[in-house]
Amino acid sequence: MRKFEFSKSYEEVEIHGTVYRVNFSDEVLSEYQKKIKKYYEEAKKLTEQDIESMSDDEQAALLERQRQNMKDLTEALLGEGTFDKLFEAAGRSTVVYAELLEFLTELFAEKAEKMKEDRRKKYVKKAR
Repeated sequence: MRKFEFSKSYEEVEIHGTVYRVNFSDEVLSEYQKKIKKYYEEAKKLTEQDIESMSDDEQAALLERQRQNMKDLTEALLGEGTFDKLFEAAGRSTVVYAELLEFLTELFAEKAEKMKEDRRKKYVKKAR
């Protein structure tokens, strides 16, 4: 008898001692892509700002926008309420926290590429 088992539609990652599940179901993939794109576009805008010419209030508002952008992406990938705990673990540093987001977006890119490659292999196999 032949046996079939579904592969997982999620990836487990351990971050600062806690295991999180990153869901890769069809419903969330396009949402992840949108959030990741928005995160990088917003991060680019923020790095292009002339911080030295800004007032203290403008700098504080810029930092708050950056944190909100990080929170939006984090909670899209890891679930609602995850940002605050992880941001604390990162020492409340946006620079340190950006390393986590880089890790998570690379995970997403790897998983998306693997799924695309698996589909391509199946298509090529059927075409033969």
